[in-house]
Amino acid sequence: MSKEKAVTFKSISDFGYNVAKRADAVRGDGAWALDHLKGFPDEILSEDRAELNEGFRKRASELPKYEAVEYGVVDGNYIPVSQLSGDLPMERYIVSVASAFSYTQQQFGAMKSENPQLYLIVQDVRNRVNKYCSNCLSDLKAAARKVLKERNPETSTRAATKSFAEFVESTLDTMKQRCKTAEARGNDPTANLKALDAAIIAFKVKMETVK
Repeated sequence: MSKEKAVTFKSISDFGYNVAKRADAVRGDGAWALDHLKGFPDEILSEDRAELNEGFRKRASELPKYEAVEYGVVDGNYIPVSQLSGDLPMERYIVSVASAFSYTQQQFGAMKSENPQLYLIVQDVRNRVNKYCSNCLSDLKAAARKVLKERNPETSTRAATKSFAEFVESTLDTMKQRCKTAEARGNDPTANLKALDAAIIAFKVKMETVK
């Protein structure tokens, strides 16, 4: 597997210029996301996430650490062609970022029992690229939040001076909204809005009695 190309700079000043240039580009990315992705960075639509991941994966496919690997099947074993000598086996597979994500969930799940060796190879690529995509999204969210602070500096000031009672109300409202959303999705058995409402009432009563 090839190594990543080393980056060189003419001087520390040149390096500093490039760092600042990239920082400006990252800020621009954060601003674009805020202006074009509904609810970002706190929420992100599933279709927007899917398109972002498509772009992240396209970039990953250009990086040496995720480059395509050709495998030859020898006695039922998948061996990288680069490790083979002599005539190559007739049965060969190229596993790339694109091919690893070309399977539907059903196809990928079936592969686990139908072709376990290939499954493990494809799974490794998918896991590593998914982590790369997750890191890219986290970086983008961080950039967007920095831009938000620049656009609304008074928000940070208000947050710092907000009373504890206001903080409690804001937190409880957020809890109720997230619980409501999770309960609507139906995939989180711990989300119970009725139980949360009862717990919030008990909490407020307790806060009042200890004043």
